[in-house]
Amino acid sequence: MSVIDRRGFVKSLSVAVGATALAGANPVIAEEKKTEGMSSGTQATYEVFALKYAGPFDRKLAMTLFNTGWTEDIAINYYIWAIRAKNGETTLVDTGTGKVRGPKFKGFFPPEQLVARLGIRPEQVTRIVVTHMHFDHIGGGAEFAELFPDAKFYVQKKEFDFWINSPLAQRAAFKSLQNPDANKAFAELAKGPRVIQVDGDKVIGPDMQLLLAPGHTPGLQAVLIPTAKGQTIVGSDSAHLFRSFKEDVPSSLITNLPIWLETYDKLRSNAPVENMFPGHDSKMLTDFPKIAEDITQLA
Repeated sequence: MSVIDRRGFVKSLSVAVGATALAGANPVIAEEKKTEGMSSGTQATYEVFALKYAGPFDRKLAMTLFNTGWTEDIAINYYIWAIRAKNGETTLVDTGTGKVRGPKFKGFFPPEQLVARLGIRPEQVTRIVVTHMHFDHIGGGAEFAELFPDAKFYVQKKEFDFWINSPLAQRAAFKSLQNPDANKAFAELAKGPRVIQVDGDKVIGPDMQLLLAPGHTPGLQAVLIPTAKGQTIVGSDSAHLFRSFKEDVPSSLITNLPIWLETYDKLRSNAPVENMFPGHDSKMLTDFPKIAEDITQLA
């Protein structure tokens, strides 16, 4: 069965693997793009860096590539990402596990020290994008709020509402993926002006756009920016591996499978596959130019 045939079969089932109560979410392809804050004149160009803060960890391939390779092991890493403008202004993508849980993970190194290793000063960090609220992406939120006091945080409203307010998030299938203390601290931070809850696609800086990209979680978001390679997407866990973008197969950690496949359509319509970067692929560390220890330049 071809990729397209398989996708048609899966989507025709209209079954969400995991939290099926969320399967009524609206398709994302037609999400209206908001244009506030877009630059005029010459297009901005950014550099994108992967900062590996933990790993490698061995996982079954089938956990990172849906139902493919249950007997095959694969190494993954934990990352945050830095998006740097020509003037040095920096957007960080995700916050890591946090200092309490972090040392429990193999190869842990504090993400903020990786940011410093890249030569980024705290005052240069003006935005922090929370792609989704799993423990390895939101765990350092409260710490980053103190370390980068000038930064605003961006999270999708759907994502925030689910993990903070929905009773479903307290069910066993979801509980294992979260850090309750980190969520509580982020909810407190969100009572002030520094957390911006985004509803769908939104431009947040010169030619920098958030793309609603659900499937892995209810309100995961990716970041679309222009780089020297062309339009580029920091996809975080919209895919765990590069193979997912290329083969149209997500990971096994699914909230809504049909919506996730529509997310892939949306992301591929905004950037070439070779410019789409996943959440945990070890190739981001091994196959791109090394800038410093555990830091590579992706674009």
